[in-house]
Amino acid sequence: MMGMLEYIHETPEAVSRIVLRRDILLHEALQEVEGKEIHEIILCGSGTSYHAALSAAYPMQEILGIRVNAVYPVPFADRSAVVDEHTLVIGISQAGQSASTVKAMRYAKEHGAAVLALSAAENSPVFQQADAGIYLDIGEENVGPKTKGYFGSVVLLVLFACALSGKENTEEYIQRMLAESGSIGDIQEAFEAWYTDHSEKLKPAERVIVVGHSANLGAVYEGALKLLEGMRCSVAGYEMEEFMHGIYHAVDENTYLFALDMPGEHRDRLRRLMRYLQKKKHAHVIFITDERTDGFDCFVWPFNNDPLFAFIQYIVPLQVSARRISLDQGTDCEKSADPDFHREMESYIY
Repeated sequence: MMGMLEYIHETPEAVSRIVLRRDILLHEALQEVEGKEIHEIILCGSGTSYHAALSAAYPMQEILGIRVNAVYPVPFADRSAVVDEHTLVIGISQAGQSASTVKAMRYAKEHGAAVLALSAAENSPVFQQADAGIYLDIGEENVGPKTKGYFGSVVLLVLFACALSGKENTEEYIQRMLAESGSIGDIQEAFEAWYTDHSEKLKPAERVIVVGHSANLGAVYEGALKLLEGMRCSVAGYEMEEFMHGIYHAVDENTYLFALDMPGEHRDRLRRLMRYLQKKKHAHVIFITDERTDGFDCFVWPFNNDPLFAFIQYIVPLQVSARRISLDQGTDCEKSADPDFHREMESYIY
């Protein structure tokens, strides 16, 4: 049986397969929205599905030139979000069983919006609730902490935007995604070697924070979730400026920080923040970067730093860390802590 690390390694192949089969995978959804005047797209999901929505929203918005927003299902429905016949809502759920996503999709339909589903389970409740579906064709992923599903969801959403736009220059976006995903295996291999050399420093971690900015926001939140699912301890992810508005108070010598050090206008500020936290708060800081920073533990890789798709590469070390640290700490994150949780909480539809 394959595990989390093997699924990460499969990702480039899965992404390439999705791109090659995009006409088939998107046909039903594109046919459903053909002729509709869409002013806004709302991407709706929880957990990894929400993070995929967050990562895909900005490139989709650039491609389509309309508002594209990622939302959580419960607030969307409970706060009576304003939708109409010019709104397209896409419910995202890899397993297809999310009760809250189904509720949000039902609300959207009742208020006149067009509703699509994106799922790896074609006969699932989210597909049944949708006007049409997009099949998340990523192959098997039988572990709790999903990785291929995150990448596959993002790629399908961006491909959908490219096709919906009708523009001739969208092939550029597709090639940029392929360029990012094609290096995942190499990044994984390099980081596993780096981790082996640094495992004794990371093994004691019981409180972790991931910080980043710009195109890496989705990687910050999804990476934090993977670490939490793997290590099963206190892990959080913050956009850099949000972190500065109070979070730093809780950092101490027991805090481990992963800094996604992407170049750009915010790099210097992130580095100053990490220097402060290491010097004044005695925190443990790990940089994931394309450029070594003196005085820190750094995983250095020649990241492409694509302004829309950088998250595809930067998240890989966090995904690998989730599995490797959990193994070193004696936790098997590939087994659910409670297989009956969603049934008991009624958060899945069976």
